[in-house]
Amino acid sequence: MTAPDPLDALLAAVALSTTPVEPDPTFAAALRARVEHALLQPRPSARENVMTSTDTPSTVVRSGEVVYTSIWTPNAARAAAFYGAVLGWQVESGSRADSRQVTNASAPLGLQGGQRPTTFLCFAVADVDIAVARVRAAGGSAGEPNDEPWGRVADCVDDQGLAFALRSGPPSPAPDVTAPGALTYLTLEVPDSTRARAFYGSVLGWEFSPGRVADGWGVTTDGAELRPMIGLWGGRAGDAVVTPMYVVADVDAAVATVRSAGGTSTEPERQPYGTSAECRDDQGGRFCLLQY
Repeated sequence: MTAPDPLDALLAAVALSTTPVEPDPTFAAALRARVEHALLQPRPSARENVMTSTDTPSTVVRSGEVVYTSIWTPNAARAAAFYGAVLGWQVESGSRADSRQVTNASAPLGLQGGQRPTTFLCFAVADVDIAVARVRAAGGSAGEPNDEPWGRVADCVDDQGLAFALRSGPPSPAPDVTAPGALTYLTLEVPDSTRARAFYGSVLGWEFSPGRVADGWGVTTDGAELRPMIGLWGGRAGDAVVTPMYVVADVDAAVATVRSAGGTSTEPERQPYGTSAECRDDQGGRFCLLQY
């Protein structure tokens, strides 16, 4: 004999019942609250629902981000003394003539003498050879990639004369962009932002959104801010340059040190993101200081 299904008895009892039963008021209120909470939650985006290869390596430098920075300056020894006083950098001799490497920075950082003042950036890419082809197709120039101990590297110049490099290779740790002395923001100042957006969008996959100043643009990749953050500023006179911003614990004290070390600085001003000052070092190199 087949055992009776318990649900049959339950259904029979329900069918015989003619009087609805009011639920317990406490239970009903709790259930309603849970349903409302679930229905009112924001719907996750497709990107939140799908884990991609760019979501997981948040602790490493992503493609399109800066993997190495070099401060270009007329004299590296003088620059080492200046930034050592202002930012506490410790340096040692580099592999090239008139070069220095910063040993206590949160990300790879160097100083290169014999150059006009600017900041030279090396960007991480998945495949240097493919990226070099994109540089040339976008109107820039690029040397042939070389294999170095730290990866495959190519020196490039964009279509407005700004030098940079590309590197593919082993993953590098993402930098701490908030520690005192750290590089936290970079501004690419170019004559023509339309050309720059087309160039770097093609080569590095950068995305752009309007910034706080006229012809200013914030840069993201895969919808996420870069580390350090990068901004693009068009309509600038003269040669294209990169202006760095560094974190300091006390911007007033840092400004005083800039001036005593032979540089110049504006008075610190409160901004939505912190207190900042615009400076020049003792060789004319422009930079900014930021106290969060």
